[in-house]
Parts: sequence; structure tokens; C-alpha cells
Amino acid sequence: MRKLFLLMVVLCLAATLAAAQTQPAASVCEIHVNKVKPGMASQYEQARAKHMAWHKGQNDSWSWAVWEITTGEGTGNYLVGSCGHDWKDFDGRDKFQAADSTNASSTMGPYLASDTMGYYVQRPDLSPATPSGPPPPYLSVTHFFLRPEGVLDFSDGVKKASAAMAKAMPNNPSNWYSLSNGGPGPEVVLVRDLKSISELQGVPGKTVDQIVQEAYGDQGAAVMVAIRKAYNRSYSELLHFRPDLSYMPAAAKP
Repeated sequence: MRKLFLLMVVLCLAATLAAAQTQPAASVCEIHVNKVKPGMASQYEQARAKHMAWHKGQNDSWSWAVWEITTGEGTGNYLVGSCGHDWKDFDGRDKFQAADSTNASSTMGPYLASDTMGYYVQRPDLSPATPSGPPPPYLSVTHFFLRPEGVLDFSDGVKKASAAMAKAMPNNPSNWYSLSNGGPGPEVVLVRDLKSISELQGVPGKTVDQIVQEAYGDQGAAVMVAIRKAYNRSYSELLHFRPDLSYMPAAAKP
């Protein structure tokens, strides 16, 4: 029984790695979550702005978007991300990263309770990737922590559900990502662009289950059941874009 369980885990991990190996170029995001000490949000924001001015002074070629987390278990934290990279982009930046860390520690360090970092990879195999553009006012982010034995079922179900949602909500930019390194996994994340908070409503009068059932008939319910059985837990959060705290090199600005 133990050998059978280990074989299942190996097969699931192999499937996850195979998916990661087929990712296109410029699909990697470096994500930081800054947890601010209680009562020090204002001081942190001033320090963050100074640190981004340092990036500008260094002519950093990477864009860094800052998002304030406004709902969920991370409320009050700040997410800082740089996306659109190849894996090779992270090599050769050691000297810059050392200087970056030194400046970040001196400016923001006194106001931070913690800073965590992870690498996420875009997953256009789960649904067509949304073309990159200026950051939207809000992001709706849903994290799914998968069961190792449920990775394939989750992927198959999401592909079907995403196709149904794309027809029901054609103007609903969204992207899927999977955690590559930096936290508990397997983790898959759905990120939806929002112009306003009211867009959290989705399709008025319809749930995701209803939309999927309309697309696949009697099989729709089975699709949603398979997806939900494939993960241990999920949670959602709303992110508010903070252009005043972000940095974009001149070449990256729209």
C-alpha cells in the first residue's frame, strides 16, 4: 500500500512538472507579500515610495506593481510583483539584488513584520492567457491548494469550466498561475482583472455551477464536483492597485 501511495505521488508530481516544462517564455512572476507592522501602514507606504524611487535611480528594467490586499486573511498586507520574465532573467542579477535588498532593509525594514517571496508560472494550458497591459484597478485572486492525487482532475475540470466562463463572460480578463517555488503546494491561482469592485458579481443571476451546467448539460455538475474534490482548501482576496507605490520603467509604460 505504501509503495502504491508513493507511486501515485510521483506520478502526480511528474504531471505537474511536465505542465511546467511546457510553459511559454516570459511566463514567470516574482511575487513578494509584505506584512506591515500594526499601525505602520503610512510609514511603510512612504518608505515603499522611496524604495521605488531607488529602482528608478538605478534604471531598473523590470516593472514592479504594488497591490494593497483589501480582503481575506492577508488584509492590510501589500503584494509586490514583477511578471513577464523568462527563468533565465533571474540569473545575473545577483549584484543588483544585493543592492536592492540593502536599500529595502534600510527604508522599509523598520515597518515590516515579514516579507515572503515566491515564483509563480502562468498557465495558458488551463485557459487562454490574457494579453499583458496596464495594471487594472483591482484584481480578484483565488488560491487553490490541490491534493497531490487531484492535480490532473483539477486541470481537466478547470479547462472545461474556463471555456464555459469565457463564453458567459467574454470581457472577463483572467489568468491562471501555479506556484513553482516558495510555499506549500501544489497551489494554483486564478487572477481576474477588475475595473471596479462591482465586477465581483460575475454574471448577474447565475452561479459558476449554473454556467458550467448550461454549457455541458448533465456533465456540468460532474465537472464542478471533480474540481472541488481535487483541492483541500481555497481562499479569495481582493487586491487594489497602488500606482503611487509602483515602479514602471519608461519603456514599459503604456
